[in-house]
Order: sequence, then structure tokens, then C-alpha cells
Amino acid sequence: MGAFCVFGISLTVCRAAAAKKTSTQADGRNLTPVEWAARRDALADQMFNQGGRRVKISPELDTPHFCIDWIAADPGHVRDTVLMVRGPKRDKEGNPVIKNGAPAETWLPYEDECKRLKIPVAVSMAVAA
Repeated sequence: MGAFCVFGISLTVCRAAAAKKTSTQADGRNLTPVEWAARRDALADQMFNQGGRRVKISPELDTPHFCIDWIAADPGHVRDTVLMVRGPKRDKEGNPVIKNGAPAETWLPYEDECKRLKIPVAVSMAVAA
């Protein structure tokens, strides 16, 4: 199980969401597959360009360098990327949240965690830009 991943907005994720929202009918008739794909792609482009919330767009990876490489493989299809690291979920006071006797885990921004733990950042997202 990897400890790092990339959150952001991906054209692939937008296309999957647009496929769920695009109707197969218009004006009382069924759309051809080509017409439906054109409508889906237009909606996906609109979703990608307008923004939205960041979601996990990469698989879990073992090092931050692999995350940078994953982004660099196809930079035109992702935007607003943030490198995340798996860590303990914290309450408002900064104490770990305990569930079933163990700390609950969540995805945390990598650079913020490095600052909190006072360790040097191994790789910066500025390198990926």
C-alpha cells in the first residue's frame, strides 16, 4: 500500500462524471453513439475548465517522486494538483482522531505535513509545474 497520491482535477474523472450526467435522449429521440459522445465530451471539458473540488486522481504510490512522475506523464489532462500523504486524521486541537482503538487515517497535504513535523520537503510541487 502506497503512502502518497495526487489529488486534483482530471479530464478522465470529469469524463466519467459527464458520462453519468449525459442523457441518451434528446428532442424525443435516442442519440446516436457519436452524438452522445460529443455531448459527453463537451460536458467533460466544461467540468474540467470550470473547476470543482479536488479528488484522488492517481493510484497510491510509494514516494513523492513517483507522484511527480505520474503528473509529468500526461500534464495536459490534470490541473490543480496537490501531492498528498497518508496520515492520522486530526481534530481541531490537533489531536489524532481515534476510531475503534486506532488512529483514523486520511490524506493530508504533503508539504503541510512536512512543515508540521519540521522535516525537509523531499520534492516540491513547484518542480512539477
